[in-house]
Amino acid sequence: MEPIYDQNGRTVGWLKEDVIYDIDGTPRAFIREGAVFNYEGDYLGRLDRGFFRDKNRNAVAFMRGASGGPVPPVPEVAPVPPVPAIPPVPPVPPVPPVPPVPSLGWSNISWEEFLKGVF
Repeated sequence: MEPIYDQNGRTVGWLKEDVIYDIDGTPRAFIREGAVFNYEGDYLGRLDRGFFRDKNRNAVAFMRGASGGPVPPVPEVAPVPPVPAIPPVPPVPPVPPVPPVPSLGWSNISWEEFLKGVF
């Protein structure tokens, strides 16, 4: 599992294969061809070159080695990864919209708001 960091460098989740887990190992979202969806099938944004981006292509979170976005902070030392729960079978996701050009800025929404699709 690879840690996911917010714009302050705090560990906010984990990525294992194509599943996004929250900090305690609960599956929250999945990735298909770079598009991020929740388990209700809602399009949330994209994972692009290590940055999780909202629908406006502003960076919400990042992974180590991210490029092509805002300058990420030095991330904290990630905690020990949890034992992940078995993710549900993902629904057939809708076709995601054509994304705008990625921005070099951070989003105004939090990681939790991103995962809930509240933006």
